[in-house]
Amino acid sequence: MKYIKKKIARWEIRYGQIAISRKDYEAAKTLFRDYFGVTFELETFMGTFTNRHFIDASWGLRLACSSFFSKLNDGDTIYLFPLDPNKVKITKEEPTIESEEIVSSSFAEVISTGTSDDVTKLLVDLVKENRALRELNEELIIYKDRLEKYQNLAYIFEDERFMEDWLERNIHKAVANLEVIDRQPVVTWNETFMRNRPDFFCLDKTTRELVVVENKIRGRHKNIETQLLSYKAWVRRNINELNEKYKGDDLKATYNFKFVIITDTTDERLQAICEDSNITLILIDGGVIFEEIVPYFE
Repeated sequence: MKYIKKKIARWEIRYGQIAISRKDYEAAKTLFRDYFGVTFELETFMGTFTNRHFIDASWGLRLACSSFFSKLNDGDTIYLFPLDPNKVKITKEEPTIESEEIVSSSFAEVISTGTSDDVTKLLVDLVKENRALRELNEELIIYKDRLEKYQNLAYIFEDERFMEDWLERNIHKAVANLEVIDRQPVVTWNETFMRNRPDFFCLDKTTRELVVVENKIRGRHKNIETQLLSYKAWVRRNINELNEKYKGDDLKATYNFKFVIITDTTDERLQAICEDSNITLILIDGGVIFEEIVPYFE
C-alpha cells in the first residue's frame, strides 16, 4: 500500500482544505490519478464525507473538506491513500507498507550474508540518499521562508475596498476568460428591486455572456443564496435593458448568465450551495493564489 504523509499547517485549518505540493506532488498525482475529474467519498477518523474532489494546479493538489480539516490541529500528521475506486481514506496512524518491510529485511540480509562489495554498495547508496535528504531539507527551509512572507500578504486583502480595486484590474487571474465591464453598476430601471448592487458585471470573452461576480471577504457570505436569487430575478427581468446599456461591450446577456463568488474563506455550506447551483467558487489566498473550489465552465 502506498500513501501520502501530510503535516497540517495553520492556514489549512483556517480554510478547511489541504495542499499537497513540492516533493509529494508528483507522487500524489500518480497515486490519485484515477480520482481526477470525478467526485469520491473521503473516509476519515471523524466520519465519511461525500462529493469530494481534487483540484490539480501546476504547483500542487488541493483537497477541500471544511467539516474535517478545519477540526484538525496545527502540526497534526495524517496519511492519505486510495481505499477503493470511489473512496480515499485518511488515518492518523501510518499504514503498514509491505515494501518497507522487504527493504529492511534485504538490508539485514546484506549485512549478515553479503560480500564486502555488497556492503560497500549499500553504504554508498545510503550516503547518496542522505545527501539527497539534506539537499531537500535546504529547499524546504527556503520554501518555509517564502511561505511566511506570502502569509504576511494576506492581511492586505482583508480590506474589501482594496480587494475590489485589485480584482477590477486582475479579474483574469481569478477566471481567465472574464473581463470587467462595470463595477458596482448603477442602473435606472427597477433599481429598488435589487437592494444591493453586484460587485462586478463581467463579460465572458468567449460566449459574450453576462457574468455576475461577488467579492466576499472575512466570511461575509451568510445570506449569499438570498442575494444571488435577487440578482437572478432582477437580471432576467432586465435582459433587454442590460444588452442595450452594454452594447458597446458586445454583451449578449441571456437567461443563462453565470455567477462567480470570490472569497478569502469558505465552508461546507457555501461549497454545497455553489456545487448544487452551478455557481463558480474561487478561493483567494493572500492575493497570490486563486483556487477553483467549484470550477468555472463555459
